[in-house]
Amino acid sequence: MIKAIFFDFDGVLTTDAKGSLTMSKNLCEIVPGLSAQDVLACYRQDIEALNLGRVSMREVWEKLCAAFSIPASDDLLREMMRKAPKNDAMFDLAEFLSKHYRLGIITDNGRERMDVLTTEMRLSGLFDPIVVSAIEHASKCDGTTRIFDAALDRAGCKAEEALFIDNQERNLVTPAKMGMKTYVHNDAVNDVTALRSALRQWGVETENE
Repeated sequence: MIKAIFFDFDGVLTTDAKGSLTMSKNLCEIVPGLSAQDVLACYRQDIEALNLGRVSMREVWEKLCAAFSIPASDDLLREMMRKAPKNDAMFDLAEFLSKHYRLGIITDNGRERMDVLTTEMRLSGLFDPIVVSAIEHASKCDGTTRIFDAALDRAGCKAEEALFIDNQERNLVTPAKMGMKTYVHNDAVNDVTALRSALRQWGVETENE
């Protein structure tokens, strides 16, 4: 029986496939004249280290500012981090599920960004635990079970009692081996109706279409 349902953040709870894409687009909106592709390429140089907590967002931000001659303003950095395109259909589903199941987030992300977004999007009112790779110093596809073990422990359930939704198949390999139910969400299509159908097949109660 499913007791806990975990969601990836970027590409599942948001409509952008990756957080690096969101951050790059945000910066280009704030600072006109920048190339989104150039910003993305620069940002992604440090994404693995950032997501594993080896470098801080401040360090990555200062590198971006130097590369594109941007003032290293704290307000500018916060503005870049605080916006994410909310997937309203997924949040509607999560709102219903929260009445019957423990919901959580498992995300490969920087600590600072998720701290800001947890407040801005009021995530903690719906999702607990929120497990962030930079805090755990482990990612969803690093060959260990560490980030998933942390999520299961904080949710108080076993692997076979949990389900994980992610937009990348590679991130589902480890939890599936652990015994978790897994679902790959196509962020380009964003077919939440198909997800609802899959959940019902696992005995998860969803509201009527």
